[in-house]
Amino acid sequence: MTVVTEPYAPWLRELNRLFTSEGAVAGFMPPADVVVDDDGVTVYMDVPGLNADSLEIELENEVLTVRGERRAPYATEDGDRGVRRIERRFGKFERSLRVPRGLDPDAIDASLVDGVLTLRIPQPAAPEPHRVEIKTPGGRQQEQDLEGAQA
Repeated sequence: MTVVTEPYAPWLRELNRLFTSEGAVAGFMPPADVVVDDDGVTVYMDVPGLNADSLEIELENEVLTVRGERRAPYATEDGDRGVRRIERRFGKFERSLRVPRGLDPDAIDASLVDGVLTLRIPQPAAPEPHRVEIKTPGGRQQEQDLEGAQA
């Protein structure tokens, strides 16, 4: 008869898990999709359990940053007493995404529906050519002088 024994007692294995990264709870980092098209940029970010008050959005240069905190619903002031297993992720996060240059931070349209943060940033309008008139010392326009010289 073959007897298989475990090298460590179950309580020792659980104690080891507490002090190694295997049992550690990783921080929350929301996944994001960045879609760039001719009209602008759209970012979709999964932030389940968060509301608009717990998020901060900032666009500086070509970096879009979303900050927030996902709190554990069962956390108490004296710790997570009685918690046996934690697989979901919680904690503060900061997610920075590179976006195309020249986007206007004041034009960001943000919405939060069913745990999905959607950020729409339109492409800025292309600058239109602007004709500048040059005035001569006599108060006449340069264009008129050129037309008179050609006639």
